Amino acid sequence: MEMSIESWFNLHYYGFGHGADEEEDEEESEEELAVPAEPIEEVDDRVFPFHDDVFYINLKGSRVRTGFDNLPMEILLNIFRFLNSVDRDSAALTCKRWFDAMGHRDFLDEVCFHFEEVCICDGTPPIGLFLRSFRHFSNIKLTRVQFNGYSEFWDVFGENLREITFCNCVTLTKSKLTMILKRLPFLECLVLEEADEFFQTWAPVEMKRIEPVCRCLRKLALRKSNAFTVEHLYYLIAMGPNIGALEISKCLKQIDAPTRVKILTTILAIMKLRKKKLQSVDFSYTMYDDLFLKQFAEIENMSLSQISLSFFERAPIKDPGIIDILRCQSAIVHLDLSSFLNLTDFALIEISSSLRLLKTLKLNGCWLLTDFGVESIYKLERLQVLDLSDCDKISDRGFMKAIVDRRRDRMSQLYLSMLPGLTDSVILKICLTLLNLTVIDFCGSDCMNDTSVQFLFCYLKCLRTLRLNGCVKISDAGLTGENLAVAVIEIWDVQTTFSVSELRSLQELQLSGCFKVTDFTLTHSFRFRELRELNLAHCVQISELGIEAMSRNCPALEQIDLSDCFHVNDRCVEAMAKNLVRLRSLKLVRLPLLTGASVDALVLYAKVIRYIYIRGCCKIPKDAPERLRKIGTLRNIPKC
Repeated sequence: MEMSIESWFNLHYYGFGHGADEEEDEEESEEELAVPAEPIEEVDDRVFPFHDDVFYINLKGSRVRTGFDNLPMEILLNIFRFLNSVDRDSAALTCKRWFDAMGHRDFLDEVCFHFEEVCICDGTPPIGLFLRSFRHFSNIKLTRVQFNGYSEFWDVFGENLREITFCNCVTLTKSKLTMILKRLPFLECLVLEEADEFFQTWAPVEMKRIEPVCRCLRKLALRKSNAFTVEHLYYLIAMGPNIGALEISKCLKQIDAPTRVKILTTILAIMKLRKKKLQSVDFSYTMYDDLFLKQFAEIENMSLSQISLSFFERAPIKDPGIIDILRCQSAIVHLDLSSFLNLTDFALIEISSSLRLLKTLKLNGCWLLTDFGVESIYKLERLQVLDLSDCDKISDRGFMKAIVDRRRDRMSQLYLSMLPGLTDSVILKICLTLLNLTVIDFCGSDCMNDTSVQFLFCYLKCLRTLRLNGCVKISDAGLTGENLAVAVIEIWDVQTTFSVSELRSLQELQLSGCFKVTDFTLTHSFRFRELRELNLAHCVQISELGIEAMSRNCPALEQIDLSDCFHVNDRCVEAMAKNLVRLRSLKLVRLPLLTGASVDALVLYAKVIRYIYIRGCCKIPKDAPERLRKIGTLRNIPKC
């Protein structure tokens, strides 16, 4: 019996058949033919992880036992990169080798442990539970936490922490922050969010002795803060001599003009001081003027790869500061100009001409842009992410010349929400050109109807995120491919239609406001093995029949929004709680048919749910919050 090539490769790849000459192999094979092979006993009730750390591989030849430890770690890591954090946690329970793979740096950085409204004290949960943990983590966020003196938590996990965020921590002081940072020797990112009370208690600022000095710190971020001063900025920058990313977003909104000018001047001085190491700046939704942008552009020998800017003030019509920045920063790879209200076509033409390395371009809310400027985007050959949402002056002509007329194999994300100028005729050309799209957003766009959505299902098989909120023209016919007035593909007398279920890799589906969608779509086309997030808010024709079918056929669902679906009743909630074992977030807003039975079903069956939003349900009893407290994993207690 000859062995197939595939069987031979697998045997040799996993360590079998090595170390012997071909002649000896032939002699051994002849001897083996004379002796009948003993059957391998398969045990069905094997104890975790395995009795002998082996697993079976099915080959075209005979079944072969293969050593589990011979599988290279690189293969495991590549497989794990296709999984989300929840799936990786489940896979890590398989065996020790898979658990070790989950501890890879890239996977740890994706998980953020969020401590909200707790006390950082060794003897109280959840800190006491973490101190008994057998693994480490690299990213934590602290929201409205209380710091009571010294905690062993920082000594145990400090060496592994790479990113930490303090959000609205009232009890945080300069001394406590210093104590914590001293125990984080490899910290790379420090975020202070809503930290006005922290900055107000930190006065005066002594610059003589700066501690600690975080030499591994690469990013400093201040968000939603208005109380920091020039001295605070200089101190924080001095703490991180190797900072390469500076973020000051959603700041300086509630302070007087002279103080704002002083702080902006300080930011420019810091950028000049660190210009050789600075690679990324983010000033989105922060109050500044065109003079700040002009002085920004005048900083010499500074090469940035990422810039985020938002602008709300009046800019000069001729030679605005943003154009000067674009001319001197030709190495930009990621550019985010969302809500830059004064961005003109001439600035966009400058972007396309100067920034040939650009991979990400976000122009959400730049309402002055027209087809004249958008046409120039065709020069950006490396573009991967494009956001033109809410640029309502763009039409088919500009978009066609910008994207469709050039081969775009690298494009992976496209955001075109709230664009009244686009028509359904451009959808087919998008699908034929951008075949590798994984994220597409057409929320609130009139171009999406039953015919155009069929083109998405036919050509964009790699889609993972599909957002169609507010596309009121879409009905069951478009989502299921049944009873369509005109077939998408028609050759002679053969008509071919498509269903949303053909997007087998779909992980997020947004259909809020698509009121023509009924139970027919949920029962016939909702069969997704990987769907994690589903938004059906305002789909008023959905009822018990569709919800039960959806909960059986979409087992991976984690987030569901059924707000204003007033036919949803207690049986719907019970079906979701029973069948969706991964359910973590559930929105039930303004549902008049829900009663206390829904609360009981969630308490009884929803074992891992974290967030429940119940509001406007008139039949929900007043003691529902107390009954929901029995769910041990619940993070929020809804106010019914």
